[in-house]
Amino acid sequence: MMNYLQPQTVPPMMIILSLLYLTAYRGHLLMILLFFETIVLMLIILTGLWLKKGLLFSILILLTFGACEASIGLSLLVLMSRTTGSDFISSLNLNKT
Repeated sequence: MMNYLQPQTVPPMMIILSLLYLTAYRGHLLMILLFFETIVLMLIILTGLWLKKGLLFSILILLTFGACEASIGLSLLVLMSRTTGSDFISSLNLNKT
């Protein structure tokens, strides 16, 4: 019998679940940012599982991109909540002139 909860199978399942939830639930900007963070963290874990010890520099690059993504997302969340009063995606109206 095959065990599906091996360390190599959990991060891809989490990435797929995060992408499914991201497409299904797009109400709040905070939830979208949390799904993006989950995807980035699972990519970092997958990179650490698949790479050898000599290629740990790529994990550092992924961590840097994850931190940049988190800071930009948080600043957009603060800007959106200040201008619209909430973090609902439906409150954005891109057709304003």
